[in-house]
Amino acid sequence: MKNGEADMTEQQQPPTPPQPQGPPPQPAGVPPQPGQFPVGAPAAPPSPQGRISLRNPLVAAALGLVVGLAAVGIPVLLSDDDGGGFGGGGGGGELSAPAKLGGLRPLADLQRSAPTPKAKEMADAITKEEGKSGERLSEAYGGAAAVVKQYADDDVQTTVTLVAVRSRSPKPYVPYEDAKRLALAAPTDELKVIGDVSCVLYNQPTPEGSKPTAESVHVTLCQRTGDGLTVQIRPGGSGVANQPEKVAALVETAWSALS
Repeated sequence: MKNGEADMTEQQQPPTPPQPQGPPPQPAGVPPQPGQFPVGAPAAPPSPQGRISLRNPLVAAALGLVVGLAAVGIPVLLSDDDGGGFGGGGGGGELSAPAKLGGLRPLADLQRSAPTPKAKEMADAITKEEGKSGERLSEAYGGAAAVVKQYADDDVQTTVTLVAVRSRSPKPYVPYEDAKRLALAAPTDELKVIGDVSCVLYNQPTPEGSKPTAESVHVTLCQRTGDGLTVQIRPGGSGVANQPEKVAALVETAWSALS
């Protein structure tokens, strides 16, 4: 190739644009834009704590509803709008939560009668959250009747959330774990069937050869499902959270009241 042709080829190549070397420097006297922090700026101070103590068992139980319902993402209450199986409505009319559940009373009623400031306001807030949660559950099942209700004992040591919908649901699913390969006495995720009730358990890791303690078993939920009805109990607190048989018994109690 001649020198002239080489020079023309080189001239036809576009110049390489400069590569960015990080964010441009902040001009002096110009405040940073939202979401932008100048180099060397101190970290934002932590948000101040609220005045409500999370050690209050009634407050903890109310927060448990939010956390528990967030976990409904587990494929336990799934809807299918084909009308012939899951989420088809199921018939059977409206659902009304029982006034008591195995000796437990509605948490809102306990809160309303508690000798604490703003007891009525907190009770009303619990009732509102339960109603909104029931509406969302109904919507997920194509308009099927649904109810969500929290219950507790008088000391608020045992708390459970009732989740019920007039529709059949899939049975609970947990991933398979080879406990022997992991050298564990039991898999960390376990599905235990008690009669017509299926319970999803989380087992704290126990080495192979050792016997798991009762406190190492944690009930995530217990569920019974059939044509036109699904009942779920999600325990909280320290009362029955380690006792799948008692949670399953509460499911059967609710099933009988709602059938």
